Amino acid sequence: MKGRAARVLTVCFLLALLLGAAPAPLPAGGSAVIAACGASAAPDKVEAGKVIDFAGSLPARMANGWSEIYSFPGAKFLRLHLQGFNLQDGDRLVISAPDGSQATEYSGRGANGNGDFWSFAVLGDAVRLSLLAPSGREYTLKIREVGYGTVDLSQALPAPTPEVVCGDDGREDIACHLNETVVNATQLPVARLLFTVKKVQYLCTGELIRGANANTLITNAHCIDSQTVVSTLEARFNYQYTTCGGTTLATTTSFAGGTWLKTNAERYNARKPGTGLDYTLLTLQGTPEAIFGELIPTTLTAPVGTTINFIQHPAGLPKKIGYWEDSNQEVRCHIYTINMTYGSSKPNSQTGYACDSEGGSSGSAITRASDGKVVALHHYGGVSTAPCLNSGTHMSLICQDAGSLLICDSQ
Repeated sequence: MKGRAARVLTVCFLLALLLGAAPAPLPAGGSAVIAACGASAAPDKVEAGKVIDFAGSLPARMANGWSEIYSFPGAKFLRLHLQGFNLQDGDRLVISAPDGSQATEYSGRGANGNGDFWSFAVLGDAVRLSLLAPSGREYTLKIREVGYGTVDLSQALPAPTPEVVCGDDGREDIACHLNETVVNATQLPVARLLFTVKKVQYLCTGELIRGANANTLITNAHCIDSQTVVSTLEARFNYQYTTCGGTTLATTTSFAGGTWLKTNAERYNARKPGTGLDYTLLTLQGTPEAIFGELIPTTLTAPVGTTINFIQHPAGLPKKIGYWEDSNQEVRCHIYTINMTYGSSKPNSQTGYACDSEGGSSGSAITRASDGKVVALHHYGGVSTAPCLNSGTHMSLICQDAGSLLICDSQ
């Protein structure tokens, strides 16, 4: 790399328009905190930021590379959308925080192998781009858009997001239960999902699940529903606090979205049998399954009274577990109803539970506490008021609809 000092380049854009945009409406039945659930079901993903066109300029062509810092005042995190990316073997682009931390390397034709990809999120309002080109080739990189984060992904939100908490919030940091073998094995495959739909960035939850394709991940269709969205995905694993009630985050690992496999739409359509299950199957790049394992789906419907765990990334925050229904830790999370029709889902496809949820919990697996097998896929909040319930789609129906894409247990 040539000895050229990195300069801070503040990129100009319509910040007033971005920050002055009208807030997204709350989901049906939503408010800051819902103590008594609304009667209408409301699947939701959390808005994490906007997407803005890149208005800056990259350095002129320079052999052996260059390094620049780009600043976007007020951003909580940043992602870059690159196009026409095509580096020689041995050359690489490093995108990091200004101090070099949070670094990810990109080579060849980028994360998606076609020159068009989104970089992983870097916390803060500035990123460093370092082009390392030992080949001596000169490049002109093209940044099409910037994901301007408006949610601080490193800490709790200053105010509650739309959520459905039945009574008081019984959720805890996942670290509070890592001494339990089943919980620990079940939480490892769960990831926080950050993705882009048109000009907005969103957060949901997803988990690696046993399927015919390696590194299969499941989430809600109302979160991700196409290859276009999958190609923007960052799945971050191990995003959690290291101790119960602590503030130190564990070391995380991110993987890019791979191949979209199948989507069953959120809404039921009587003319299309099997619809209204609200799930998507996709693969991730790399080998996350080898590191974090996978969940096992079951075709056995969990009966009323079954004890469950609800592991989630509420509002995109560090991993939590719905283990208790209440903050006094007196009532264990369990199944209240089965074979119900809630919201716009397929008739008789839903199971209800009073375990607490929040925007961003969409796509979380509801697992049997006894063995960690997946019995439902969470997607609705506030489906009942008496009692207050959230709900998920029976995994037995998802297994049937997915066919050979999922390898489901019968027990």
